[in-house]
Amino acid sequence: MPSSQQDIKTIRLHSPATVAQARSAALGAQPGDWLLFILPEDADDFAHLARLKALRRLADDAAVQMGLVTEDKDIRYFARGARIPVYKSEDAARRRWRWPKPEAPLPPPNKLRPTYIPPPPHAAVELRAPAVITKPDGTILWGETKARPERSWLRSLGYIAFIGLIALALFGLTLYLLPQATVSLVPARTQIISSIDITARTGIDEPDYLNKLTPARVVQARVEGFGTTPTTGQEQAPVGKATGVVTFINRTPREITVPEGTILRTTFGENIRFRTTDEVTVPAGIGRQAEAQIEAVEPGLEGNVPALTINEIEGSLNLSLRVSNPFRTEGGTVERVATVTQADKDRLLNELSAQLQQQAYEELAKNLRQGEYIPPETVQTYILAATYDRFAGEHADELGLQLQILARGMAVDMAGARELAERSLRESAPPDKFLLAETIRTGEPHFTLFGDEFVNFSLTASGEVIEPISAGDVRAVLTGAPADKASQLLEENFDLARPPEIHLIPPWMETLPTLPFRIIVRVYKE
Repeated sequence: MPSSQQDIKTIRLHSPATVAQARSAALGAQPGDWLLFILPEDADDFAHLARLKALRRLADDAAVQMGLVTEDKDIRYFARGARIPVYKSEDAARRRWRWPKPEAPLPPPNKLRPTYIPPPPHAAVELRAPAVITKPDGTILWGETKARPERSWLRSLGYIAFIGLIALALFGLTLYLLPQATVSLVPARTQIISSIDITARTGIDEPDYLNKLTPARVVQARVEGFGTTPTTGQEQAPVGKATGVVTFINRTPREITVPEGTILRTTFGENIRFRTTDEVTVPAGIGRQAEAQIEAVEPGLEGNVPALTINEIEGSLNLSLRVSNPFRTEGGTVERVATVTQADKDRLLNELSAQLQQQAYEELAKNLRQGEYIPPETVQTYILAATYDRFAGEHADELGLQLQILARGMAVDMAGARELAERSLRESAPPDKFLLAETIRTGEPHFTLFGDEFVNFSLTASGEVIEPISAGDVRAVLTGAPADKASQLLEENFDLARPPEIHLIPPWMETLPTLPFRIIVRVYKE
């Protein structure tokens, strides 16, 4: 034991630490030194029993005590096997002060009685004499051994007899267990139907089976468009303007110029107005004359007037000139033309509204969440603006309309409604039947009542049920039964969709196995 803690030499090995580093330190130490190696985390080389035993033997030969400081569980395990003390910390090592002593040498030879060393374990022969003898002078002699003869033929005969008995037992057991039957059954199906009345209401977030409610919400969309339609009204309308010639007669001795567009008119009945189509000059002198071309101001038959009926000039020229038409005017005509009617406007409004309503329904559908459905009956449209490009009575071949509408509808959570219908179907299934989930179907909703915040409808769910068939019940019916009666027994005891299939091994068996577990039962849905 060291005289003080200062006698312990602490050696800190750096990563990666190896046993070779510790051997070098041990070789350089003086006899009686106490060496404490502090290992880093990376010291896997020390996790080896043979290396640590070699390190321990080196320390014993050099009369050096050594210990290790590490928390590695593998290193601590192998260190204890090599008789090297190991601690979790340097302070723990200094406090304990206990270091294992070197392995004790062989005891001195006994001159009176030889020392007996037992043979190695698992020796193939028994020894009748000591294996090792130590002479008085310390020399170790290996003694001669004599093996007892083994009776191997008796042992082999016993093994053969034992194996034969096991083979006979297995053969008999196989003959007993060999019969096997495989039974395949398909239970009959029965369809059940359930109908439920559901209310889709705004303001709830999830289906309520107790009150038969499913969520709903109001959705809306704004759309606009432009449409045209041919006009259907017909009426007589003036088209051609009457034309002719007038004569201006000077009332003064001076030259007078008549400008283009001078208005002339008749003075009998309804005044028909005309205008000159070019400028003319009336020569100076009373009674001097000049002719000018004229046309009616308004189209139509009214412009066709008799000769000598146009005799007045509008304006100041009426004092200086006289006017008269030597011939009748001609060319004023009327034709039937297309005219805008109120029916045209109403028809265009209905057609364009229907088109925009379809667009609005599509826009509403874009805002739907998964599982929602908008009943067409809940969609309402409101006209926000309607502008026609023609008036009623106006002559036009086509009428146009710019229309803007707002569509509002109710989005019903049909996924939640189907959950309610399926739950109703499950509850209506007979307790002794099993509802096949893959056969459950829901029909189309039938809407019955609509409101601003709710929609009432009915929903039908259908599915197929089967009667469960227990493998134990089948075995109880078939165990030991005649093979030719097995199908009949199954059909009498179970509701089957088709005759059962029974396969026997071996096929010549006249009865089904008497052991129930040798009957394999397979139940198929289809």
